[in-house]
Amino acid sequence: MESVVSTSRVELTLLVKADAGSPELEWLHSLRSNEQSMWWSIGGAVKSPKATESAMRGQLSTSSPELNAYRVVYAVHEILLNPTSSPDAGESLSVEQSRSFTRFIGLVSLKSLNANSLALPAHLTLPVSAATTTLAAELAYAFLPFAWGKGYATEAVRAMLKVCKKARHFWAPYTEVNVRAIVNEANPASLRVMAKTGMIELGVHEWVAKTDEEAVFVAGEWRTRDKLHIFGTHLLA
Repeated sequence: MESVVSTSRVELTLLVKADAGSPELEWLHSLRSNEQSMWWSIGGAVKSPKATESAMRGQLSTSSPELNAYRVVYAVHEILLNPTSSPDAGESLSVEQSRSFTRFIGLVSLKSLNANSLALPAHLTLPVSAATTTLAAELAYAFLPFAWGKGYATEAVRAMLKVCKKARHFWAPYTEVNVRAIVNEANPASLRVMAKTGMIELGVHEWVAKTDEEAVFVAGEWRTRDKLHIFGTHLLA
């Protein structure tokens, strides 16, 4: 998988580690400790860098066929113009100068499903017969509030899917990757992002907790029922 992916406005950096005191952990904690950023994430915001480090353990980028674990996790940075590189009359900025400043704005990820992933009804999942050749994975993202409404999520998701589609070796021995994204009905901003990325809406799943113990903390409260929009696309087709 490519370690750095750039578009005209954002730069994606593959995250393979987030050690204590590292810039990577600082990026992640700024995101995971922000209540607005984590509003639609199960469990909500965390309090300490140690909690972020613990939460991200085993959640960073990897390709482990023997464990059937595949994860692509990119930190997203906004590309800023270098404020100290104002050229003299007749002098133009180089590409390196004009793109030399960035700031962290969010995270995009694509992870294979596992035993902890939400089980969906049959019409919204892969048929059992496809399991040997097709990997099921879930797309997710989160951004800091100051970066909302600027199209960065759409741009970053598109860039990630594009590079993932090219990296056939990363997904071996699978020859197809089926990607799903789950968006709460009460989150219209993410519903719009999904539409702009080209993901296809497969249907709406009404999730209901079978017991009080299955309730999840989302959007500032414990919930036992939600309407979830399921989107999908294919890689390596």
